[in-house]
Amino acid sequence: MIACVSDVPAAINWCVRPCFKTLTVVLTMVAGQYLLADSFVFDPTTNGRVPLPSWLPDRPVATASNHAELSFQIVPVADDDDLALTVVFVEDMGGYLGVYWQPQGGSRQLICANLFENISLPNQRTILINRPTLGGPGKLILQSSSNVLNIKRVRLDWARPGVVRLFDLMPNGALISAGGKVYAPEEVDGSPLAPVADRWEGRILTTSVTDNAERIEQGVKYPVSITKPVRRVRVEVLVNGLPFGNSVKLWLNGERVGSLAMEIPELGDPGYFHSRTAGDHYTGWRKGVFLLTANQIKKGDNVFQFQGPANTPLAIRDFLLQIQYAAD
Repeated sequence: MIACVSDVPAAINWCVRPCFKTLTVVLTMVAGQYLLADSFVFDPTTNGRVPLPSWLPDRPVATASNHAELSFQIVPVADDDDLALTVVFVEDMGGYLGVYWQPQGGSRQLICANLFENISLPNQRTILINRPTLGGPGKLILQSSSNVLNIKRVRLDWARPGVVRLFDLMPNGALISAGGKVYAPEEVDGSPLAPVADRWEGRILTTSVTDNAERIEQGVKYPVSITKPVRRVRVEVLVNGLPFGNSVKLWLNGERVGSLAMEIPELGDPGYFHSRTAGDHYTGWRKGVFLLTANQIKKGDNVFQFQGPANTPLAIRDFLLQIQYAAD
């Protein structure tokens, strides 16, 4: 978190991390259109000077005001790559963290009105800025609603168009991170995040239970109606705030059925941090999954609930059920 207390621009410490990854694609691999190439990581806590890449001619600058800003002077690379921006931040309830692009000699263009998801927790978002928007040299600007930036880390990646095999249900124009994480186009276009659309694959229905991100540590119940007998149900949810080594318990119809199997993000993910008191900790969303058998879920009304560790702020979003119905 950076507090800004004057109107004098301040140069900030940074680090540069070249990152190249070869993506091997087979005929049945998940889809995308953009593959991440070289990257630059800005970390306010890093001391010392590190050489800048050629496409970042000046040091990142924080400007102190009632609406604090952090800006990056950028000269787009020679290819037709798009720019992937990942920001790790601490949410301020009722506030915002906006993203703008300002062409050299031009006016600001709004890319994302607010990265926050109104969960008042450390969080991260990725935005893809397309090449037509970038055009030539310009300035990428992050603007806070207050005099505090609330930024923990920024990562910039040039995303080159790539040819991969597509499943029919996978969206063309998706973004694939260096660690293999796939973002749907609507996740990275700067618009407010929307629920995942329902879809059918034969007898399998994938449906979204939640509409947006929300805190759950006080106990939130999610009623779901199952219209006919099922063979099995896969539970999937994104969790924010869960410390490593802890679990999220799944309750169904008042009974505990087990704990979610939690994803461990790739170690190159910018959400990793370390402190002497807390050890390794992660800022961002982690996927949790659980498989329910036919005898655990009933036809009719069912109530789901998630329980994290005691006294731990926790949020979820994209709570999905993949329901495989039994044969008629």
